[in-house]
Amino acid sequence: HGMGVVIGETAEIGDDVTLYHGVTLGGTSWKEGKRHPTLGNGVVIGAGAKVLGPIHIGAGAKIGSNAVVVKDVPAGATAAGIPARVLDDAKKSSGFNAYGLSIDQNDPVAKALHGLIGHSVSVDQRIEHILQQLEKMGVQLEDEQATADKFDPNYLNKIVD
Repeated sequence: HGMGVVIGETAEIGDDVTLYHGVTLGGTSWKEGKRHPTLGNGVVIGAGAKVLGPIHIGAGAKIGSNAVVVKDVPAGATAAGIPARVLDDAKKSSGFNAYGLSIDQNDPVAKALHGLIGHSVSVDQRIEHILQQLEKMGVQLEDEQATADKFDPNYLNKIVD
């Protein structure tokens, strides 16, 4: 309980299991005997998921973030939702990520930042052209202006990705 993960006393956990923060392996009753889940080897349980009752999560199964699992999940399957349902192959094709964002998805914030970086490059090029035209006309400019504000857009784009 102290670190945000709750593991009931009769829960069984296989090898190489990943439990993200806020996971509960809980019971649904106070009866004697097995009342908490059993996780097979290589299971991944996403952040905030609740796996409840004496159910079995098969080896290599994945449980999505914040899912509430109250029924068995077969080996290798991915389950998500409230209550959790096993996803079909078409839904699994985008990949699993315990934090809800997949590498396969377009991140709207990253798209916006890439757009802003591209716009900034365009504006810098236009300003540079204007400065060159002013110099041709004989307008005196401070030398610092042209070099002080340069940045590397490729570096920024790598940071965003």
